[in-house]
Amino acid sequence: MEATEIIELNNEKRTRLTEHNLKYYEDMLLYIRLNGNKSEQQTEEVLLEMLEHLLQAQQEGKTAEEVFGSDPKAYCKEVIKEIPKEEQKNQISLIIMIVLQFLGIFIGVTGILGTALYFFFGIGNSLTTFSIGSGIAILVIDLILLGVFIFSILKWIKRGAFSKKETKKWVEFFQVWIICTVFIGLIMLIQRFMPAFGKEVSIPTFYLAILGALLYLSSYLMRKNQTT
Repeated sequence: MEATEIIELNNEKRTRLTEHNLKYYEDMLLYIRLNGNKSEQQTEEVLLEMLEHLLQAQQEGKTAEEVFGSDPKAYCKEVIKEIPKEEQKNQISLIIMIVLQFLGIFIGVTGILGTALYFFFGIGNSLTTFSIGSGIAILVIDLILLGVFIFSILKWIKRGAFSKKETKKWVEFFQVWIICTVFIGLIMLIQRFMPAFGKEVSIPTFYLAILGALLYLSSYLMRKNQTT
């Protein structure tokens, strides 16, 4: 089975767990999945095997602690060590897909908003003018910020696994809101204060919407191609 099929099967089988065992197992699942340098296929196979083992034990009246021990984080770390690393070409493909999605959304939204504001409200210009040099610099810095943003979110989620004290939903929302606000704010500040250098180019703003759609479609097709 492909990784996506294993994930679907895992989602279906997890519904058979008791509330206690489900919480225990989902913390393990989250912690193991967040190690992005490991083989996705092997990771999902291991997680499904662990789930089936737990379901069998549950039928015998056992709890997750009796199966995996009282220190699930330590258990997960040992499991992670045994999972082989993802092939380099797959890691590169994942990075490319993330970059294409980010650029597709960012450029596409810029084009749609810019076009709508001009044609419906007379704000802005029908042309977008930018300097090639500063545009490339902004793009590189934004991609670095994207990497830091993703790492921060994953680190935050991973830190919450196995927490005995349940964090309130509004606190979690506020924490994510702060991270997202800082990320978006930094992107806007960089665009605002980056000095213009290099050759200036002007293109119709709606071209950006088309370019964004094409970039996002490319990332979607890459992902679909990997799962078929």
